[in-house]
Formats: sequence, C-alpha cells, structure tokens
Amino acid sequence: MSDAEGENAYKKLRDIIMMPKNKTSLDVLKIWYTPEDAKVLASGFKTVGMDRFTIKDYAKKTKIPIEKVEETFNRLANRGVLFYYISKRDGKKKFMIPPLFPGLIEYFIINQNVSIDERRKFVEKFHKDEQQALGLITTPSDFSVFRIVPALEPSPDSRLIEVDEKLEPDKSQVLAYQDVEKIIKEAGKEENNIAVVPCTCRTMSMMMKTNPECKAPVDNCLVFGIPARYVVEEGIGRYITVDETMEILKEAEKAGLVHLTQNTVDKQGFICNCCSCCCGILSTAQKYNYWNIFQKTDYIPLFDMDICKHCKKCVDICPFYAISYISGDKEDKSEDKIIVRESVCIGCGLCASNCPGDAITLKKVRDVKPAENFIEAVTKMMTGKSA
Repeated sequence: MSDAEGENAYKKLRDIIMMPKNKTSLDVLKIWYTPEDAKVLASGFKTVGMDRFTIKDYAKKTKIPIEKVEETFNRLANRGVLFYYISKRDGKKKFMIPPLFPGLIEYFIINQNVSIDERRKFVEKFHKDEQQALGLITTPSDFSVFRIVPALEPSPDSRLIEVDEKLEPDKSQVLAYQDVEKIIKEAGKEENNIAVVPCTCRTMSMMMKTNPECKAPVDNCLVFGIPARYVVEEGIGRYITVDETMEILKEAEKAGLVHLTQNTVDKQGFICNCCSCCCGILSTAQKYNYWNIFQKTDYIPLFDMDICKHCKKCVDICPFYAISYISGDKEDKSEDKIIVRESVCIGCGLCASNCPGDAITLKKVRDVKPAENFIEAVTKMMTGKSA
C-alpha cells in the first residue's frame, strides 16, 4: 500500500468515526490502527454503532479474504479499538466500531493488552494538542450525552419532600435515571451484567503525572450490559456484584467523586466516578466555562442551619466551589449562613451525602428529560438540538 493510499484510508476512517477533520485526529488513528487496518475497516463500515457485522458477512460484503478479516477484527478488539457483542437474536458474534467517546478512547487507554508506550503516546498527543483534542471528547451542542446523577444520600424518597412550586405535580417524581441505586439494581437483574474498569482520566493523569496530588481511587468506573461482557472477555475489566458496586459508589462519594452516566432514560451503559482535577469532562467545564458538556441533575441543595454542625464539609467537598460559608457576627453562629451559586452547582449531592448532621436535602428545580437511548443521545449532540 502506498503512503497516499494509507492516508486516504485514515481520512475515510476519520469520517466514519465522526472525528474532527484535523491533524490530531489522523495522528490518533495512526496510533490505534495500521494503514492496512484502516483500509479494512473503511471498506465496509459506514458509521459507528449502527453497522454491525459477523466476520463472515464482512468478508462477503468487502471481498476481503475471511482469514484477513478474522485476524484484523480479533486483534483490534483485543486492542480496544473495535467492539463486539453476542446477538441475542441469532447468537452470532457481531463487530462494530464504537463511538469515539465514550468508547474508543477509554477502551484503548485502560487496556493492558496494549503496551504502555503505545498508550502513553496517545495520552501525550492528547495533552500536547489540547485544543484540537477537545474535539475528540466534545461537540459544541445544546445537548450532552453525559448526565450527572445525584449521590446515594439523601435517598430519592426524601428528595420528594422539597419540590420547586414552579414544577408541575407530575414532574416532581424521582425517575429511575435520577436514582443511581435503581440504575445499579436494574443492571444487576441479569447475571454477569456489571463490570468495573480503571478510570480512564485518572489513568491518563498517572501516565502524565499531571495531578500527583489526586488521591482518588482508580478502579471504580462501572460498565453495564454488552460493554461489561466485552471488557471482561478481553481482560480489560472484571465482573462485580450489585453489593460490590454499591460499595464502590459509597467509597467514591466519600472521596468526593461525582457520578456521571449517559444522558438516556434507561439502559445506561456506564457510570463514571469523576474527580474535578483529572476528569476530561468536569475539568473542561471548569477550565473553559463550558457547562453544556454535561447535563446537570434536576436538583440543588437546601441547608437547614438549625441542625448544621458548621463543619464546612460541604464547602470542602464541592467539586465546583459552588458553596460558600458566610460567618455572622454572633458567637453562637446563629447568624451564619451557607450560600449556593446555582449557576455553578451541578446538583451532584456530594454535600448532602457527606453531611455529618443530615442538614442538607435536595430540591428538584427543573425537569430535563434525557434522550430515549444512546443513539438518540448521540444524534441530538451531533445535530446540536436538545429537543
């Protein structure tokens, strides 16, 4: 294959994956795929997620020898840059190109089947060309594929106590996608349906030594359903039980980590537990004041100063510095108050979850409905339409 043919194959693959048309995208693809890999994938795939083929069907469609398709597909799947699942309809193993993010980036970075040198090369490229690399993880849009989920405590039932009067009565209920425990228990109804993998963002930070002060646990990003089976099959992650999952979430909340999932009504494929220092999503929101990169929860915290212990734990644990403690003149602290900057507050509930005096509840102030499914979420993000 000539250099020109290889470059053309990379450009075709870049368009299929819907990557930005810049040099960084091509450089990333050259880390993930050989020119021959790019040519094989670009010969039959037209889009991410939707095109799904067995090895036999792909060979027939592209006229590529089945032995070459099999070797390429299995090798790329092991590298985390091609995805597969077992179809429940016909029991066949089908391959697809996963979305760029979440998807390809994570499966590659945390994948110990790939040499540390190759993974570090990608991470270095990501950090060196930060502005262009941002295009790999986000698209300017009124709709985000990511959504914050409130912490485990206070429980969803107690959230019903405080509802903004401006909301319609039928909008005041706590729905399943707003309840992290329900998401976990729904996923746990099926055996071997939950897996844990290392956090991609903290793995990147450790590789680059960019946030040495971050002490957050790493082995705590959760994947459900088909992705769970894929990561375990390829040795990228391990299965865990519902009880283990709940313990991971509790540990994450104590460490000040935010629960982030996909912005869909059901069938959430993952829950990340994110720190604001390493997370590509949270840190981008802070650094560039880009709040549309994720959907906030429907809640804000309310403080009961009568039972507040004045420990200021809520101030310290807030990932976006949205909470301020204002001291009054009286020594008994009866004039002290807590102020929340609602424009910055993401409604993660970490303040409430970690309050030793149970002085914080969550008030529902909006009702932003997610997409019905992940494909709809990606479509809304790419078209820039929130409705």
